[in-house]
Amino acid sequence: MRKTAIAKAVVLAAAFGAMSSAMAVEVAANANLTTDYKFRGVSQTNRGMAFQGGFDADFGNGFYLGNWNSNVNFAGTGANVSSGSAGLETDLYGGYASSYNGINYDIGGLYYYYNKVEYGSTKLNTFEVYGKLAYQNAYAKVSYAASQNYFGFSSAAGNGTPDLRGSIYYDLGYSYPVTDKFSLSAHYGHTAYDKDISNVASGVGTTKSYDDYSVSGAYTVGKYTFSLAYVDTNGKAEDLFGKYLTKGTLIATVGAKF
Repeated sequence: MRKTAIAKAVVLAAAFGAMSSAMAVEVAANANLTTDYKFRGVSQTNRGMAFQGGFDADFGNGFYLGNWNSNVNFAGTGANVSSGSAGLETDLYGGYASSYNGINYDIGGLYYYYNKVEYGSTKLNTFEVYGKLAYQNAYAKVSYAASQNYFGFSSAAGNGTPDLRGSIYYDLGYSYPVTDKFSLSAHYGHTAYDKDISNVASGVGTTKSYDDYSVSGAYTVGKYTFSLAYVDTNGKAEDLFGKYLTKGTLIATVGAKF
């Protein structure tokens, strides 16, 4: 029995090695340390630091898989911004990327999983499908909420449902390489909820959408990248999340790829 098990293990190892060689899988890891983790213009760490990291697997045929993780700490609402729920965000994603006539395209899905995080009665775990087009230094991306839960939100009073499937995030960006090591980037994002959301922070009215934007500079030395970004939102985000989490912030990040 033991010889049979060993023989099977050898065969499986050989088969996996051959498959990996045939598929030419390339795996790269990354790690970041940042002064604030902002997602779509809103601090996910109660304006605290974050350590982040993950990996990407490229199968050499356009298909890819990846994982990314970050500590999070969602603040309380209203005046109670110092309390929150700390935990871990784990993102799992996969898709297909290629190009046609100089235009790069990317389609895939991304699942956001929040471990040991509580924020209201609805689940934060969210699944989005996305499509992205890029030409030279510019890109346009659309993310569509395919899950009923959408980052823990519920619709405004009167509807009272956590079903926000169909909410969309629009993402536009441009990067300008000043030198081979230094680049400047600009980003604009628009969150469009499927239903009106009550303004928890202001306590008045509802919000159907809000904008976020950023400008940044990055300098790369070998496997390390040092960046400085200014991230801000419009007034609608402040009504929804509060000024503490959405006001303009200068964020410093050091990252590495392995």
